[in-house]
Amino acid sequence: MGDKRFKSALSPSSVTAKCEKWDTDINGRRIVVVDTPGFFDTNVPEDKSCKEIKTCVKYLYPGIHAIIQVMQLGRFSQEEKAVSQLIEKIFSLKAKAYMIILFTRKDDLEGRPLREFLLKGDADLQKQIAQCGGRCLAFNNKADGQEKDDQVAELLEMIDQMVQRNTAAPNYTEDMLKKDQEAYEKMRREIREELRGEIHAELKKEMLENLICKNSSPCNIL
Repeated sequence: MGDKRFKSALSPSSVTAKCEKWDTDINGRRIVVVDTPGFFDTNVPEDKSCKEIKTCVKYLYPGIHAIIQVMQLGRFSQEEKAVSQLIEKIFSLKAKAYMIILFTRKDDLEGRPLREFLLKGDADLQKQIAQCGGRCLAFNNKADGQEKDDQVAELLEMIDQMVQRNTAAPNYTEDMLKKDQEAYEKMRREIREELRGEIHAELKKEMLENLICKNSSPCNIL
């Protein structure tokens, strides 16, 4: 944004409680950014977080060009994995074409290439990046001057390339969000039904084996 518009602080819970919208001008281009509440906050019920985050789509008519997931560079913790699962729940199938993963604390790499670092990292994180078309980059939180400008330029270039690839549908819309959520819930129902079927079949097999063992000697089961 070129300025400290959004509140940010080191905290065990989400600093942002509600969606916040700001816009700025970068090299003659109007850039509109919506900051969402944190995806992982044990003090806020999941359904409440989901409802608040969904409103961000309505903030940006006719839709969103880029959904940026921000996380610290380092070990892909259980909390981060929980965040990824929640993002799957809110922004599902179609949203993958509009997502970018932005790592903070680039300075911790100490000059090491980001891709090289990620190749030796968590398999779940690699899978998540792959689902987003491999789009990821890193920012130095304390950058200023030319380094700061270069970081912003790199992000905007990645967004422009993504928009170009999404020419047929350059914006992630409220209708897409609705369809994604419907598809996600359908997939969850199918998985639950499949699991119930497997559990039922396993119980039936176990009961049959017990019955054969009790009434036969020797007990031979194919």
